[in-house]
Amino acid sequence: MRHPLHVALSVPVAAEAPAAAAVARHRKPRRPSPVRVALAALASVPPARRLAAGLGAASVLAATVLTATVDPAAPVAPDRVPARQSSTFAKVSGD
Repeated sequence: MRHPLHVALSVPVAAEAPAAAAVARHRKPRRPSPVRVALAALASVPPARRLAAGLGAASVLAATVLTATVDPAAPVAPDRVPARQSSTFAKVSGD
């Protein structure tokens, strides 16, 4: 069974000299540069998704910079007593 999106295409046969075909058979195919491959992949992504990815990357970078530069620990308010340090582990009773 064929795939529903399968389209049969006809390919014209080129009338070349046998020597030219032999030379073409032994030629190495050119590999596209990684930059061209990346740009082609980027061009296939819709603009809205590119914008969303760019904004997401910018927010991650901004959060990283803020975390590295800003000291989030505020001093204790002057009208409150600092809380004791508590443990998250179960404590043994003194019975």
